[in-house]
Amino acid sequence: MRLSLCLISVLFLFLAASPRGASSLGTDLRDPAGAPGPERVVRAQYRMGTVLEIEAAGGLQGSSVEAALESAFAEVGRVEERLSNWRPESELSRANRSAGREPFPITRATAESLTAALALAGETGGAFDPTVGPITLERISGHAKETGSREVSTRLREIGYRRARVDTSAPTATLSFDSPRMSIDSGGFGKGEALDAAAAALRAGGIESARLNFGGQILVFGLLTPSGDAGAYGRAAVASPDDSGRLISRVVISDCSLSTSGDSQQPGHIIDPRTGRAAAFHGSATVLASSGVRADALSTALFVMGPAAGIAFAEARQIPALYVDAAGRLFASRSWSRLPSWTDPTSAAIAKRRTE
Repeated sequence: MRLSLCLISVLFLFLAASPRGASSLGTDLRDPAGAPGPERVVRAQYRMGTVLEIEAAGGLQGSSVEAALESAFAEVGRVEERLSNWRPESELSRANRSAGREPFPITRATAESLTAALALAGETGGAFDPTVGPITLERISGHAKETGSREVSTRLREIGYRRARVDTSAPTATLSFDSPRMSIDSGGFGKGEALDAAAAALRAGGIESARLNFGGQILVFGLLTPSGDAGAYGRAAVASPDDSGRLISRVVISDCSLSTSGDSQQPGHIIDPRTGRAAAFHGSATVLASSGVRADALSTALFVMGPAAGIAFAEARQIPALYVDAAGRLFASRSWSRLPSWTDPTSAAIAKRRTE
C-alpha cells in the first residue's frame, strides 16, 4: 500500500490564498467574478506523518471557528490513535500482534473502519487489500528483498482480505486472522478516514464549507463562493509524476475527495497484494470519490490494476479516474473527462500574447 511519507504527483492549486499555514481571520474569499465571500480561517498541524491544512469558511466567527477547527484536528488524532501502524500501542498495532492467535477485542469505531476497508478490498478484487501488512512491514523495516516463486508463495499465504474477519455480533467487536503472521496496513485507507472524520467534525461544529489538504489528498465540502460553486478553492491540478511543475490536467471539484497514488518518489513501494510483488505500473493514478476513505483506497487499487484494467473498473462504476504513466501519457475515464476544468490565468495570458 501507499506509505504516508510518499506523495504524490498531484499539485493542488488554490489561487485566492493567504500565507500558508497562517491564521487568517478576516481574510476575504472571492469567487471568480470578484464578489466577496465569507471570511475564512486557515490552520495547519502535523498529523499522521504529514501536514493537514484546513481552510474553513462560513457559518461561524471568532472562537467558535477555532473550536470547530480544534475538534477536527482532535478527530484526526483519535483516528491516528486507533489505526496507526507507526504507534506500537495503537489499537490496530495491538490487534495485529494478537489477532492471529485469538480474536482480539476492538472498539466499534475500529470495527467499522476495518469492515469498510475489507469491503473495499472485495470491491476491487484484492487490488486494494489492507492485509498486505507483512510485506509493507518488510519494506518499512528495510528488510525487503527480491524473492523467488517459493518465497512469494509463502508471502501470499500471509495476506488476503478473506482471511481477516471482523465480528460485530457480540457486544464487543473482535478482529481475527487465519495466520499469526497476518497484519493490517492502514496506509491505504487511514488518511482518508481521518479526512472524513475531520470534515464531519467541522460540519458538526457549524462550519458551512471547508477545504482540507492532507499531505496531498484533498477533501472539499460546501459552497465556497457567493455564486454557489467551489470557485478557486476547488481548483486542482494533476502534475507529471516526474515533474511537479508540469501540469497535466486541471479540474474543479466540490463535495468530494481527490487522491493520487504514485511511485515516482519511491519506486516499487506500492505492492500488488495479488502477486506479493511491487505493482507493475509506473506513474500515478488519481481518483475522485464521494469520501476520503474511498478515494484513498481506490487510488491505490487503480494504481495496482494499471491503466487498462483500472479504466475499465472506473468506467463500470462511473468513477472519475486519471492515469499518467512514466512516459507522460494520459489515460482518463469518461467521468474524469466530463469534470469542469479551469485555466491558469498566467498561462492563458502568455498564450494570448503568443497569438497576437
